[in-house]
Amino acid sequence: MNRKTLSVAMALTLALSTGANVFAAPSNSDSLTEVKQQKQDLEIKVEKLNNDIGQVMQQIDDNKKDIDNVTDNIKATQSNIESTEKNLENQQQLFNKRVKAMYINGSNSYLGVVLNANNLNDFLSRLDNVKKVMGFDKNVISGLTTKKEQLSAQKQNLDQENEKLSVLKSDNEEKLSKLNSDKDSENTLIKSLDAKEKELAVADTETSKMIASAANNVQEIRKAAPRITGSISRGGSETATSNAVVAYASNFLNVPYVWGGTSPSGFDCSGLVQYVYAHFGIDLPRTSQAQQNVGVAVSRSELQPGDLVFFGSPAYHVGIYVGNGSFINAPKTGDVVKIASLDNRSDFTGGRRVM
Repeated sequence: MNRKTLSVAMALTLALSTGANVFAAPSNSDSLTEVKQQKQDLEIKVEKLNNDIGQVMQQIDDNKKDIDNVTDNIKATQSNIESTEKNLENQQQLFNKRVKAMYINGSNSYLGVVLNANNLNDFLSRLDNVKKVMGFDKNVISGLTTKKEQLSAQKQNLDQENEKLSVLKSDNEEKLSKLNSDKDSENTLIKSLDAKEKELAVADTETSKMIASAANNVQEIRKAAPRITGSISRGGSETATSNAVVAYASNFLNVPYVWGGTSPSGFDCSGLVQYVYAHFGIDLPRTSQAQQNVGVAVSRSELQPGDLVFFGSPAYHVGIYVGNGSFINAPKTGDVVKIASLDNRSDFTGGRRVM
């Protein structure tokens, strides 16, 4: 091997040995941290998508109602136009008959009535009466004609409004389809990260201990609290205390997440919060954004069981604090109502006390 070849070989060997550290697989601990962060980011994204989907579906529902109202107005306006046209036709016939009845002489026109006068006085009398009838005739027909023109213009405006609403509804439906597709893709990625997390076989002991401690605390609260049933009783006699709220909310652990769900057959995040507090006679708005404006703001260090905890501003997710740095919530599609650690949420934006 000549000197040049030997130098090249040594340089290649050095480069490979140096690059080994760069491409080496991270440790299990680092991999778990990375996977958990990726998973949290995706779960937050899904919560935002659920929130966006809710808003778009509400817009579509409003579009449908507006279209129905405009359609009804178009039908009513068209009916009025047809009725006005009929009135115009009838009015003309009525005036001819009126003149004919005034001077029963077989004439079917105003001119015929005047020309059939017997003398000058009769002629002047007939002319005066015809002018009065013609004036009334003109005013009525003019009014009906104006009404018809106004109705036609109104119908044209309604048709244009209906077309705009239909386009808006179509756009919102496309937007909804895209959001649902994005959410399905993110959920698929979350499942793959779940599998990867299990493959690492490294337990997140700190978070597990925190959630287990919170779950045990909830069970103790349930035992100590008065008997709380799973049924709703708006404005009931039960007093809304921290323990009572937590105890009642715990009835719904493992209930499946259902978008738009507001009952024990399935909840979304704000639906669960609204349902729990309605049991104690406290009416909260339907969405997490609106709930974020109710009650008194509390910082993370001031949180007490029963306080609402929000994520994002405006909020796209909400839960009920249960103590021990944890909260109960309905997370996302494919999941169930469960207790989660607040420490795992980098998007926490504050709490609200509503009782």
